[in-house]
Amino acid sequence: MRKSRGVSYVVTVAIMTAVTIALGLFLWGVVSGWAGVSAIGIVAETNKGIAQQRSILVVEFIDWGRGIVWVSNPGKVDLVILSCAIYPKSSSPPPISYREIARVNASMNSAYPLEIGSKCQLVTGQKPYVIEIRAIASTIYNPNNPLENAQWMIMVRQNV
Repeated sequence: MRKSRGVSYVVTVAIMTAVTIALGLFLWGVVSGWAGVSAIGIVAETNKGIAQQRSILVVEFIDWGRGIVWVSNPGKVDLVILSCAIYPKSSSPPPISYREIARVNASMNSAYPLEIGSKCQLVTGQKPYVIEIRAIASTIYNPNNPLENAQWMIMVRQNV
């Protein structure tokens, strides 16, 4: 008589079950990692949007005699002023470079000066003038990426 030796049915089922479980755990780990990274990105974008919505900048007064623009921040987050320009309403805005000009803390009790000429660009011409100030929440300000700052900044435009 011939004896045949083979792999037991139970061992085959155990191996197949182990392979299936291992592949399932691997797939679950990949999907969980992707979902976690996506969630972190979505939360970061939401936080930037919230910071932008909480940003408020007010032009309080322009002292032409002393050459000072007074601004205040009644919002909920501190702001970084990126640009300030005063130009005739009948002309186009001047070219702007986005750089940190000043920091304005969130406070209902303080006004901050921006000197015309050094911190606030003045283009002379016929009145009336327009003032444009661009700012970004300090929590999302990135000094190394002007394009990202431009995406999340707020702009205040007012006739003066």
